[in-house]
Amino acid sequence: MKIFIRTMIVALFAMITIGTKAQTEKIRIVETQPDRSVRATPYSETSFAGKQLIRAADPTIAAMVSAVKVDTLRATLRALQNWGSRFLMNNNRKEIACSLANKFLSYGYTEVKLDSFLLMINVGGIFDSSWQYNVVCTLPGSSAPDEIYVVGGHWDSYSTTDPFNEAPGVDDNGTAVAATLEIARVMKQFNYQPEATIQFTLFAAEELGLFGSRYSSEKARMAGEDIRYMLNLDMISNNPDNTSEVKLYQYLNFEWAGYYAADVLERYTTLIPVFPDDKQNSGSDSYPFWLQNFPVVYFEEFHFSPNWHRPSDTLGNCNVPYLGKITGGALATLAELQRLPYTQNLSAKSTKDAIILSWKPTQNKFVKGVYVYRADSSGGPYQKISTTLVSDSIYHDLGPIQNKQYYYVVATVNDSLQEGMFSNEVFGARFNFSDTLLVLANVKGNKTTPDSVFAFYQAVLDTIPYRWFDINAGQKIDMSMVSRYRSILWMSNSNEFEPMNDNMFQCVTNYMDNGGNMLFAGFNPGRFWLNSNIISPLKVPETSIFHQLFKADSIDRKVQSMLFRANTVEPGYDTLHIDTLKYMDKNYPGQIYNVEVFAAAPGGTVIYRFDSHFDPSNVLGKMKNRPVGLEYMGNDFKSILLSFPLYYLDTADAHDFLYYVMKEKFNYPLGIAHEISAEPFALKVFPNPLKDVCNVSFTLDQPGSTKISLISQMGQKVATWLDCKLEKGTHFSQFTTASLTPGLYQVVLQQGESTAVRKIIRVR
Repeated sequence: MKIFIRTMIVALFAMITIGTKAQTEKIRIVETQPDRSVRATPYSETSFAGKQLIRAADPTIAAMVSAVKVDTLRATLRALQNWGSRFLMNNNRKEIACSLANKFLSYGYTEVKLDSFLLMINVGGIFDSSWQYNVVCTLPGSSAPDEIYVVGGHWDSYSTTDPFNEAPGVDDNGTAVAATLEIARVMKQFNYQPEATIQFTLFAAEELGLFGSRYSSEKARMAGEDIRYMLNLDMISNNPDNTSEVKLYQYLNFEWAGYYAADVLERYTTLIPVFPDDKQNSGSDSYPFWLQNFPVVYFEEFHFSPNWHRPSDTLGNCNVPYLGKITGGALATLAELQRLPYTQNLSAKSTKDAIILSWKPTQNKFVKGVYVYRADSSGGPYQKISTTLVSDSIYHDLGPIQNKQYYYVVATVNDSLQEGMFSNEVFGARFNFSDTLLVLANVKGNKTTPDSVFAFYQAVLDTIPYRWFDINAGQKIDMSMVSRYRSILWMSNSNEFEPMNDNMFQCVTNYMDNGGNMLFAGFNPGRFWLNSNIISPLKVPETSIFHQLFKADSIDRKVQSMLFRANTVEPGYDTLHIDTLKYMDKNYPGQIYNVEVFAAAPGGTVIYRFDSHFDPSNVLGKMKNRPVGLEYMGNDFKSILLSFPLYYLDTADAHDFLYYVMKEKFNYPLGIAHEISAEPFALKVFPNPLKDVCNVSFTLDQPGSTKISLISQMGQKVATWLDCKLEKGTHFSQFTTASLTPGLYQVVLQQGESTAVRKIIRVR
């Protein structure tokens, strides 16, 4: 039976391409094209390289790099080739793993083990299970043993013809095995003692799905291991033209890991490091570690081998001196990280009194502290603000003026007073709630708020002092903005909006930490705040900002369900009606759809419920009586959530709702009401908002010359609608507005010294 399964698998491998490297092959073929100026950037041409301090090579590290032997690498590659195949389904897999472990033991290492895991795999409908063996050799650190630096690559091989017998896999990935063993050999030869723990790891079962590194990284995350750096080696010897370039794949949020390695390679080798554009390369063992949020870098040959996954992937097609240079560069990177580790996880917290910086501490005895730098704009230039070394992992910057955003980096300093590269950049501002209301209109792309929508909000905000800001692709909020306003009205008036990013999340988190007030009203708040396309119903993660900010426990939605009003639940709030002249579907005037409903988490209170003209048994009324409004009135901050825009509401309802929230919930002044002197007219203007026709009714208590004028929001007279003598009594007039530009206007009625004013909104 086993022979039959093996025969079938060989046949399947001949017909199909398997595993994660199928996608990688396509990427790598593109990367071998001549125009690498588009696909890859030399480290020396990056802005980061120009900001680094020039440091001399450490003599001890340089000596270890020089001790890397090409002959030893070649001998290891020949031994690996002699196995014929190191395919993960072969019966020789444990024997190979044991031979690799014995190689570490022969150098004098004692902490060597086979870290086994059970692999169950489905190849073309054929199931197989087997024990696989990662080979792990540990060199414990002296002063910081709990801080771990991983180096290695996978030891299994594969070919598309007969992976069981014809997969020598010398370049892919015998080269990583040879390099890792050689780094371990040289370090033991020099009796090298790192400050942090170095873990040499040769991963099993990479070729069909990164299984060994997935197991290792997930196990490390679950155990809470402090992996500070993972250096992955994969295919590092193809170089028939003796070029000097080597590719270093960076990964999102850990670009520094690539910059650090590139800086070291330039100082200790003649290699030219280049960065491919792809910052999420999923084709090798660095990827699972990145998914577990560990810092990673991935070394790879500059020209991708044409012998990949072929029986021709042999020692004769490898450039071993090139492999030796890359091995030396990897060794130097690990050793430099021991002498001058990178400062990781810098973060900033903004308060009223200071901007508080914190970072991940280290027990490395060579680290004497950090210097703190500050800039007025992102990317610098930075000025050192700590006059002495900061030996702690926290720093309070008391110097910034209020309501101004600043940018920070820190740099490690060792016992030789060498200063390392700058950390990740963070930003912050000192809070001072000096202004009333910030209105954030979330639009998409390069769009801005339409005039008709803006005019509506002008009318409902009325006398409330506010600043309007359109968030779009080119305009983002920052801390200098949110730190000034006691309250924020955040809205999305359509189903398309600019997505949240890390900076926006950081601004909001700091805003609520400082006791701000937040009112969000718009479509799909769950999708917006969770920054993903959600599938309803959804349990909201307790760690999400949406749960923490609005106390929403779960989200549900039936897109077709029609809302015509939101019924109040809590005393003080009034019912909110959809304007009878507005709609999302012309067949359902005065109604809107695509409205999310929620369940409140502890601390949250339901304030509005969905009301529909349709019965809940009908899909159009499915959400009836479900919550569409929540509030949280805490001592730490206050928040209100509506799952529909204010724009679709009756103007008076929206106006009264905002005034109630600002005065009674957020406890802030509303401005001075417009005075209307001597108004005997009982002036009414309807509908409002309007499109083509404006109806005006009014009552005069005496005859006289009467004028009705239309004034723009800039105070300019647009038209005189009526100018004549009228008798005492009630009058009605109708005026055409189809030619008016959408926006906010004032209808002004005058008779003698008496005046009455009403705002109207012309919509499209």
